[in-house]
Amino acid sequence: MSRMWLQSMTPESIMKAYESRLDSTRYSRLRDAAVSRAEADWIIGMNGSRIASTFLRTGRKDGTSMSLGRVQTATLALIVDKELEILGHKAEPFWELEADFKSDNCEWTGRWERRNNVEDKDNPLTKAHRITDAKEKSMLEKLLTSDEEFTTKQEHRDARENPPLNFDLTSLQREANSLWSWTSRRTLSVAQELYDTHKLTTYPRTDSRYLPEDMIESINHTVTKIGNQSDYKTHCNRLVKNGLTNVKRNFNDGKVSDHYAIIPTGKSPHNKLSQDATKLYDLIVRQFLASFHPVAIWDVQTRITTKSNQDFKKEIRVVKQAGWREVKPKSNKIPDKWGNLPSNPAATILTSHRFKEELTKPTNRLKEAKLLSLMEHAGRSIDDDQMSEAMKGKGLGTPATRAETIEKLIARNFIQRARSGSLRATPGGIKLIELLRAIPVEWITSPELTGDMEARLTSVQNGEFSRAQYMKLIYDKAEEMVQRIKNHDRSILFNSIETIGCCPKCDDNLKETVLSYTCPQNSGKDSGCDFIFWKNTSGRWFDRYTAKRLLEQRELIDLHGFFNRNGEPYVASVKMDDNGKVEFLGGGESTSSTDDAEVCACPSCDEGKIRANSTMYACDVPDCKFRGLAQEMCKRKISEKEAKSILIGGKSALLDDFTSKKGRPFSAYLRLDGNRIKFEFPPRRAAADAKRFTVVEGVVAICPKTKQEIVETPAFFQPAEDGTDCKIQIAREISGREITRDEVKMLIEKGEVGPFDNFISKKTGKNFTSILYLKKNQSVGYKFAKK
Repeated sequence: MSRMWLQSMTPESIMKAYESRLDSTRYSRLRDAAVSRAEADWIIGMNGSRIASTFLRTGRKDGTSMSLGRVQTATLALIVDKELEILGHKAEPFWELEADFKSDNCEWTGRWERRNNVEDKDNPLTKAHRITDAKEKSMLEKLLTSDEEFTTKQEHRDARENPPLNFDLTSLQREANSLWSWTSRRTLSVAQELYDTHKLTTYPRTDSRYLPEDMIESINHTVTKIGNQSDYKTHCNRLVKNGLTNVKRNFNDGKVSDHYAIIPTGKSPHNKLSQDATKLYDLIVRQFLASFHPVAIWDVQTRITTKSNQDFKKEIRVVKQAGWREVKPKSNKIPDKWGNLPSNPAATILTSHRFKEELTKPTNRLKEAKLLSLMEHAGRSIDDDQMSEAMKGKGLGTPATRAETIEKLIARNFIQRARSGSLRATPGGIKLIELLRAIPVEWITSPELTGDMEARLTSVQNGEFSRAQYMKLIYDKAEEMVQRIKNHDRSILFNSIETIGCCPKCDDNLKETVLSYTCPQNSGKDSGCDFIFWKNTSGRWFDRYTAKRLLEQRELIDLHGFFNRNGEPYVASVKMDDNGKVEFLGGGESTSSTDDAEVCACPSCDEGKIRANSTMYACDVPDCKFRGLAQEMCKRKISEKEAKSILIGGKSALLDDFTSKKGRPFSAYLRLDGNRIKFEFPPRRAAADAKRFTVVEGVVAICPKTKQEIVETPAFFQPAEDGTDCKIQIAREISGREITRDEVKMLIEKGEVGPFDNFISKKTGKNFTSILYLKKNQSVGYKFAKK
């Protein structure tokens, strides 16, 4: 019996595969690896899920069953570890110093950076541009006002950007997620459609980014055929004229696995392609053509403005030789008024400066692009192509199964996907991983150890490890898992872990359990000390570090990590009193009683009165939907007079002395919006290096909502008067395109204008077509034209 091996679904490829078929025994090791993978997943999943459902459930909320899996649980551990890192983050204050400079006709903004800085990657406060020492800040303040002059020198260096390799499935999924926030499943589905239905691209479920060495001639033929498509004609003609580059890099038999990289077949697409298929096809073709172009060379220009050995730096990158960036362009815009210095070095004038007070932020939650990379490299963060290749075969799962693994974790409510595309571990997911590690069943929660098991499957496929040896390893792991989970004693799981602190009621050392931090004297209802602090409280998982901080400080202001029932994040302040009672602050008391002082009539219901209770100006009707006005907002007291102007007039005057989360003062209006109070901010100022336009006097349009006159400023179209209800503020330049008076007039009066085909994407540097429209909140949005 013989087998044929298909790489593409075009008639020529099918015929070639048929003519090149081999005896089926040549594929026996591949069969052994595939059968072993399926059996291993079944054995571990079936036994693990059954034993977990029986012995790891902690309450009715866990449902009737719990799920464990060889790849699934290790992937969950990656997301849980990132979530715990974020939840345990403590915001630390710092300053950044920015200064605006001018030299002849050149203008730019520079950022102060410490010389000879030693950065600790684990401590973001040690970055060269972050100021944490008040003495250092004071020194810089004095420096800026001293008589000594600034001088600026400009340095140039070339930066080489290598062309990309062709896509394998994982890298294709990552790029589609980064560009369009596509899920892995969506990318796989569209890639399969391009292969199966349209026969435009090769087999998608590959883990190789290389091509066989005997395909060089056929690739030249494919390039010629793609040149018949108008979108790619220029690039193909360039390759035909100059020849393919990077041949040794792209063609490598040693790095081609069962299937080679995803490339176009050369067939021209028809008009029935969906929008998704069109986008992904274009991405694959451009990656293919780019891989055979020369390197891109960038001119990196760095301006260093110096005074008394203190440096302010600004760096830009300009294309010097486009190379492969001709095919996949990247934004290459020089800032307005950058210009050429009159000399090098050049005398420089400081026009303004500002100390920006900031707080350190936790790292971003994982999106699928990053998670796929971590799965591919067994939890290791690797961006270098050569290092990535060295890790091949040691990841979690295969390119074809990773998308489904992520979707299973979501379906089982171990993780959630936010609207932004970020992934977070739910309390149920965190609890499961913490429990497995405490028992311990380390290997199933370890991406590295699970990656080693995947590498053994590669060894089976290569004949270096027998199927019998691999299955014995799986049986041993499954037996160990079952016995450890079955025989664990939950009451002592966390005994070896250092206590997070003392009980606020009786001062005994707190005991940690799967679900809580509990006083050891708590013997149940009405017996002993009753202090207990649940880890999953009010939509947030309280990790050890945050719970310890709450016990020590008794109050945490604007704590992040809370999520509502819709999965949307919010912040809240948490307070613990001496009796261990925990309060979540910020919402205040939403109703008042008739004993409280009357302020005015309720703006929401007919019969209610607004009264001042202990924290709020709130309605005295219990069922009223009005959410109340806090008597203190952002550390500023709201007087009764100010409350009346908001609740009766609908809006306050411009109020000063608010304090942001970062400790910075700000001014704002308070506005009644339906049943809630919202901040409304004065029109924003343009950045120091923003492009300025000539102002033509006269009214551009009339706001249809507020009847306010809209006029030009150097940077915006906005109301002629500040402090009005009108929120229109339209930038003079949007996505690299200047917006004219007539276009703004139509946008304001008709609600939309366009389409225009000369917007420029900041992310890709490519032109795109869109209609501009005015949203309900009067900000400008994009409405993409139908193709």
